[in-house]
Amino acid sequence: MSKVKKASPEVIREAADIISAGGTVVVPTDTNYNVVTSPFSSQGVARIFDMKKRESLSPLTLFLGDSMEFPQYAYTTPLAEFLAKRMWPGKISFICWQKPTIPNYVTRGFGTVACTLHENAVHREISHLVGTPLAGTSANLSGTGNVPLVEKAIEHLGEYVDLIIDAGPSAVDNANTIIDLTFDKPMLARAGAYPTDEVLKYLPDLITDKSKDDYKKLAKQRVERPVLA
Repeated sequence: MSKVKKASPEVIREAADIISAGGTVVVPTDTNYNVVTSPFSSQGVARIFDMKKRESLSPLTLFLGDSMEFPQYAYTTPLAEFLAKRMWPGKISFICWQKPTIPNYVTRGFGTVACTLHENAVHREISHLVGTPLAGTSANLSGTGNVPLVEKAIEHLGEYVDLIIDAGPSAVDNANTIIDLTFDKPMLARAGAYPTDEVLKYLPDLITDKSKDDYKKLAKQRVERPVLA
């Protein structure tokens, strides 16, 4: 498949150009291979939902190129900024209330945004070249598990994306851990590659006993807080 290319400076530049134009690219991360686009391309975001057969109420994650971008797109708190300094770059995402700088079609109207900062050099360089975070999710059909190998991304999404960057197997066969900071107490939205025991060292009051379905119900019932000045 000609759209599958090994990671190189030239391919990274090509990927950045495609994303800047609203296209979709499969990229390596610290965990799964992800399919990403510009968060400011409604067409690119819609393509990701269509190709993955993803639930319309499942927001995309914002992959930052630098931790300094965190408060540009999310209403961060002292706690969120403390956690980001201690845990990023890393295999963990933090959900905060979203700022108007990120379109609602990315966050699906929840009023919140999940942000992460990975260490992967390919992923980070693409974001730097684009000049904005990347909006993305795992490069597979929804509900089919992790994507540590590019071959699965090719099988599931190869005919739909504009470019696939092959950087070899992922370092871990897992997805990001997700911590929701928008409730009264921090809540484990998803256990993943960042060990929960390590998270508890920073968040001893972390709520960890909610099932996936229970968390989804709570997230859907949550009322968006007023936009802060």
